[in-house]
Amino acid sequence: MSIRKTEIQKLKAGSYIIEDGEPCLIKSMEKSKSGKHGHAKMKVVCVGLFDGNKRSLTIPSGHIIDTPDIFKGSAHINFIEDVTLQIMDNESYESFDIEWPKEQDLINKLRELKQDEDKMSHSTVEYWDLLGRKIIKRIF
Repeated sequence: MSIRKTEIQKLKAGSYIIEDGEPCLIKSMEKSKSGKHGHAKMKVVCVGLFDGNKRSLTIPSGHIIDTPDIFKGSAHINFIEDVTLQIMDNESYESFDIEWPKEQDLINKLRELKQDEDKMSHSTVEYWDLLGRKIIKRIF
């Protein structure tokens, strides 16, 4: 679990932050001008990677925020169950269970692979490890 500290004004849409312990993808950022005695604010809209919840934040522009380090790996699919699948990392050969992704196109691909075991045995996934939690991002 690796976390870095970054100024919010140095981030942009497409970056990742940690909000309430949940890694989030920044969808949009807007900077408001400072008032007579105030500081500029950043309006951030982000979506949680694991829970899918949309979050709207207003943060002072000089504020330091946590950003996750993302480990990207590829793995072979061992088997697919109804809500989880077991994958084995291609480098370390570590096997672990991972929940189905939230994206509909990935769900459709997994359902297709579950029907055809020959395709499943030759399929590889790209997964991300953030804060000790893993998520499927792509299926080859």
